[in-house]
Amino acid sequence: MAGPALENALFDESVNEAIRAGLPDPAIAFFELVTHLGDGATLVVVAVALYWFGPPSRRETWALVIAIGIAALAISAGLKGIVAHARPELAFAPAGYPGYSFPSAHALGSAAVYGALATLTRVGTRLKRYAIAGTIVLLVALSRIVIGVHYPGDVVAGVVLGLLVVALVARSTNPTPEPIFAFSGLLAVVAFALGSSEYTTMTIGAAVGATLSWGYVSRRSWYPHGGSLLVLGYLFVPLVVAIHAVTFLWQPRFVWGLYWIVEITGYALAASVTMLIPAVAGGRIDRLRSRLPAWARHDDSRESSDDHTGAKR
Repeated sequence: MAGPALENALFDESVNEAIRAGLPDPAIAFFELVTHLGDGATLVVVAVALYWFGPPSRRETWALVIAIGIAALAISAGLKGIVAHARPELAFAPAGYPGYSFPSAHALGSAAVYGALATLTRVGTRLKRYAIAGTIVLLVALSRIVIGVHYPGDVVAGVVLGLLVVALVARSTNPTPEPIFAFSGLLAVVAFALGSSEYTTMTIGAAVGATLSWGYVSRRSWYPHGGSLLVLGYLFVPLVVAIHAVTFLWQPRFVWGLYWIVEITGYALAASVTMLIPAVAGGRIDRLRSRLPAWARHDDSRESSDDHTGAKR
């Protein structure tokens, strides 16, 4: 009896309706805004920004956050395509919202990335980090129910899976990014072979690119991280735009299989560039920095040097 009752509560559209009906309009507007904290683009920006601009002495920590994020994407992409559970049909849900419902990628990704930051970093106290991360994850998860794109069961599963990924990494002995990248790619390949096409090729490409590039980056010195902002504007954004243009605008022209090859290759290249920038762009960064106005030429080489010196002490 308890099983069917629980299933009805977790995957019943009336629960979404009841939760939304109990909220005032300003609260609904708030949830429509806060849900973007769990967008894939937001999580990528958070993880990559820390990897590029965070203290170089913690570079493996930042790479671990990226690895956990890719693992979350692999799990979400695989399960969505394999389970293929339709989204709730609610009058207030966005019309034509794409993709499948189970699990919630927003909830899973938020729990994984923000949970990883709370667990692996040392900013503030542990209680504060967990409180902030937990609040963000809870708000994102609840927002998916309020706006009508997920059942409660979808977000519960997403949060549990995301936190499980973080716990497995945190509990392992001396975790490193490379095995997580490789495992994520393998998981996405298996999901793709089982019929899931829900972002699995993107995940395969990102995992392959990150695996290959991190093996190189981890053995090199870290250049001043602040200059990477210039490379973001000059190289990374145009690269991602080009990938989307090729894979989405020209998709109908691709013969069978070529689209997937192009997408995997493109995202492998994007992930490689992301991981390689702080280690190989030193000279280019200096030249690009010279083009900035004087007030924007922040010389962070001393910060990087001091950080390394402090780490050695």
